[in-house]
Amino acid sequence: MADRQAWDLAFDPATGRRLTQQEIGNGNLLPSSRWPSFFSRVVARLQWDARAIDLAADAREWPELPDERRRRLTAVLAGFRVAEDAVAEHLAPFGAAANNSLVAWVLYLQRRDEQRHAILFDRIAAEVLELRGDTADERRDAARELAPAGVLELFEERLPAMAGELAAGRTGVDSGIGLYHMILEGIVLYAGQRALLADLDDGALPGVHEGVRRVELDERWHIGFGLRCLMDAQPSSDVIEGVLASAEDAAGAWGDAVPSEISEAIAPMCQRRLAVAKLLDTRAAAA
Repeated sequence: MADRQAWDLAFDPATGRRLTQQEIGNGNLLPSSRWPSFFSRVVARLQWDARAIDLAADAREWPELPDERRRRLTAVLAGFRVAEDAVAEHLAPFGAAANNSLVAWVLYLQRRDEQRHAILFDRIAAEVLELRGDTADERRDAARELAPAGVLELFEERLPAMAGELAAGRTGVDSGIGLYHMILEGIVLYAGQRALLADLDDGALPGVHEGVRRVELDERWHIGFGLRCLMDAQPSSDVIEGVLASAEDAAGAWGDAVPSEISEAIAPMCQRRLAVAKLLDTRAAAA
């Protein structure tokens, strides 16, 4: 790879297509380093098929679960049904904003993960929860009525607004990654995954458990990738402060659908990740 021409490392962040030499002009995305290649290799090892997860046993067992347990699980699974659609849609502008073709390529791979997650949670909504609707869009509308309000606000208001700001060039990719990777994935979705895996550890819904386990493995590298991007970007103290402030509120986005002990354990993780990456040093220096 070391002897490749720079143009051979350029990708279209919207489609993942490698650009030809003739398509590369001044200002096109070119890599400043090749560390993102590590994450593309991780992606290759984690591929799985959302349509292959067997949900038949889950569909049979779902009506037999206690009402309160079904209410709690429905809230979290409906939240994921909405959230994964949102991230699959609104991640697109992040690649172009990165101004680095290898980072854009890995963000494209991440978006492909999110599309797979959306398929899984739509299958759960249709086959297990039996939400009303004959189409994915109709089931998403039904899920909105069941998802916690805090999750809807983050994924259907704040995330689209951030994507719009990135697409218009009015904010930097560090702010976008701070929201998306550190808050939405690193706090909100991680809390929901932990709650689902803990609740379903008894084997009550084996297909859902297996699917969420695979989703969590994908999200781990997403969070690590976002943190590595922030290390390169070296965000301002204002960006870091904003991320930390958002983390405190985000931990409670699920309301009572996620046990308080899980939310309280995950809330400090954002600060710990930023500290390990030495990104809190910027804040201390500005104080």
